Amino acid sequence: MTAHQKKPVSYRRAPAGARADGFSLIEVLVAILVLAIGLLGLAALQARGLKFNHDSYARSQATFLAYDIIDLMRANAAGALAGNYVGVANPGNCDPSKPDDGRTLAARDLACWYASLGAVLPAGDATIAQNGNQIFITIRWQERSTREPTSRAECEAVPSRVWADPLCLVTQIWTVRI
Repeated sequence: MTAHQKKPVSYRRAPAGARADGFSLIEVLVAILVLAIGLLGLAALQARGLKFNHDSYARSQATFLAYDIIDLMRANAAGALAGNYVGVANPGNCDPSKPDDGRTLAARDLACWYASLGAVLPAGDATIAQNGNQIFITIRWQERSTREPTSRAECEAVPSRVWADPLCLVTQIWTVRI
């Protein structure tokens, strides 16, 4: 052989029993593991999104309910300024078919409003206070969470929460002038 000639390359075949079987199987298993971890992360992200969506829905419903009672008070301004809406826990059943059942307009308004509050918000509760022509509406409900705080200190570490043993309730306050 001369210097310019290349040595022929010989391709050796591995003996029949010595092939690298299973190597691609390991690659497939690793790919499945990576995919499974990604899908678990996606499921956790979806669960968190649903929780936050429910929480924002509850806040929107609380705002809607606050504006509803404010509108009812403005429609009955004389009763609202007289304090007929203040300090009433839940004046009974809401029966719109009996408008003249002996109750005041404020009592009927509050009965239907409290019925809506209990139907829309989990553990929904409210109080109405008054200082002159200024009305304070406080609505509380239980937030949907993955883990409920177990103590008053843990609950009240978040400013918008209040402890109502054994529940930690979200609290929102609206102030309006009549």
